[in-house]
Amino acid sequence: MKEFCQYLFCFWRKCFKFTNKKLAQIEYTKMIPKNNNQNKKNSKFFPSQSKEKISATNFKETDPLTNKLTIIEDEIIFPNKYLNNFELAPSFKFEFSRKNILSFFEKEIADNTTFKSLVNKDGFDIYIRETGSIFHNEFPMVKMFYQIPKSSFKSKDINVKLIDEYMNNPEKRLSWDTTLTEYKILEKEKNDVYIVHYICKSPLPFMSEREIIDKRYDFYENDIYYDFSSSVKDDFIPLDEDVVRITDLCSMYKIYEEGDFFNIVSITQMDTKYNLPNSLLSFQLPVSYKKWYDALVNGINEDKQ
Repeated sequence: MKEFCQYLFCFWRKCFKFTNKKLAQIEYTKMIPKNNNQNKKNSKFFPSQSKEKISATNFKETDPLTNKLTIIEDEIIFPNKYLNNFELAPSFKFEFSRKNILSFFEKEIADNTTFKSLVNKDGFDIYIRETGSIFHNEFPMVKMFYQIPKSSFKSKDINVKLIDEYMNNPEKRLSWDTTLTEYKILEKEKNDVYIVHYICKSPLPFMSEREIIDKRYDFYENDIYYDFSSSVKDDFIPLDEDVVRITDLCSMYKIYEEGDFFNIVSITQMDTKYNLPNSLLSFQLPVSYKKWYDALVNGINEDKQ
């Protein structure tokens, strides 16, 4: 989904003649109601803060479907060759272990104080934090919640693993996602870590395509799909002068079943290389994301006929 977001951002930049300067600070005066506490009460997605403590070697995670705790063994996920310049800096303190990734993700999902409501439309709850994250404090972090009704699928055999396959398997993804010209796995490690390379189509003539090269770690826990990714260093493969390479600072996804829905939670922070006004985010994001998810559902339905 992050690659689709880049496709959309490129279109905005061309239409509104944005510059290639650092991402501007995002203003909320026209977007955010003064009473943010009311938004928190109305949101069906914010869970209560867990009081469970994290041990030195294991992470206790509460399964949202059963409310049971599961113990997750810890290990360092990414080899140093996959770390980017931000992650190799002495000031960067985050260790890429499964425990830390899950702990950070669930804490950000539950955070209903530092994130501000951006929009609630077309089934999407979208929140934003302009001060970034521990990965970088110059670029805003966007948190999104969405539900796909199970009734949207023609087959009753759809599950989280199948949705994961259509989103992340290169052959499946390219069969329905018209925003991409390329999507392939460059390398794969033994511990569910791999390098993925994708190029977003240029939305308008005479405009460069966008490229992302990410290290990704995905896994299942209690039938819940988790995904963490961030960019590798720019010299991982040579830069193409005709393509603009985007820096993915932090992207996380969670997909799980609950009742009559597939729930999708995402948290994304990127250096998009251009200014992005808040007014366009609030208006266009839910509409464009809805089209993207509808394309995903249609792609699965066509194959399952």
